[in-house]
Amino acid sequence: MADGKTGSVLRRLAQAVRPVVASAPVTPSRALRMALTRAAQDQIGLSITVLGITEEVVALDDLLRLIDADMLLIGLEDREGLGGLAGIDLQSRAAVIEMQTMGQLRGSPADPCPVTSTDAALTGPFIAGFLDELSQNTQGTPLQGWVDDYAVGGRVDGLRAAGLALREARYRLVRLTIDLGIAERQGAILLALPVTREAVPAPATDPGHAWADLLGASVAQAPANLHAVLHRMRLPLHAVEAFRVGQIVSLPGIGVGSVRLEGPDGRVVARARLGQSAGLRAVRLTLQPAAEMSEAAHGTVTPRDRPVLPRS
Repeated sequence: MADGKTGSVLRRLAQAVRPVVASAPVTPSRALRMALTRAAQDQIGLSITVLGITEEVVALDDLLRLIDADMLLIGLEDREGLGGLAGIDLQSRAAVIEMQTMGQLRGSPADPCPVTSTDAALTGPFIAGFLDELSQNTQGTPLQGWVDDYAVGGRVDGLRAAGLALREARYRLVRLTIDLGIAERQGAILLALPVTREAVPAPATDPGHAWADLLGASVAQAPANLHAVLHRMRLPLHAVEAFRVGQIVSLPGIGVGSVRLEGPDGRVVARARLGQSAGLRAVRLTLQPAAEMSEAAHGTVTPRDRPVLPRS
């Protein structure tokens, strides 16, 4: 019993003095490595090792020269269309297809074969998973937001088609060399997307102007009560008491365009026409016609306009 207690005490002391190992900071290379290995494991069940990562920022013409012509190119699209490329070499492409069709890798490197649209369809989910993982693992790094607005598109038919479709920009080209873990098979995967633009800081504003803007915005949010008035009339009390449901009240000279929008003080702020919207009563604002001047007729005096002289 004494030995048991002594061992328990020693274990607690050992745990108390155990050094605390701080987690390594996330760097762009580490984020890329984690994103690709997780995507390979989660999407196709393949365990890979990232052997090396290279990164460079180049113009479009240089980008096209740095991409191998035999790579499978998959478009990465944003709201404006084709924005970047994902490239997969022969061995990586074969590994993705083998895992999805046979559930395991072959024991020998893949033989050269032409790229097909079926290859792009089978590798698309893997690239999409890579982008998702990269978006989540690059927070707080220079790559934050780099892939956020892009989605996996279709196959791009060669570097010539890519050069015609891609926009002129500075591109970040990332190439990852991977070990497939069998028969010394190695592959390469690349991403090429425009460099994320840095946010331009907003110019400093005068505190007085800022306060005035805030006050104006607050006042603009205040409620404004308006009354839609079609007509006003005066009636004796007995006539009002005689009103019945369905009774027609004559409004001489009043039409659907006679609506006035008045404020609480009775001031007219707009003119409108009476109508409906989605089965509800509604008014459509209209412009009040400008006053027009016309010439009076000359040389004609009507009896009404003739002056009346007093009789002597």
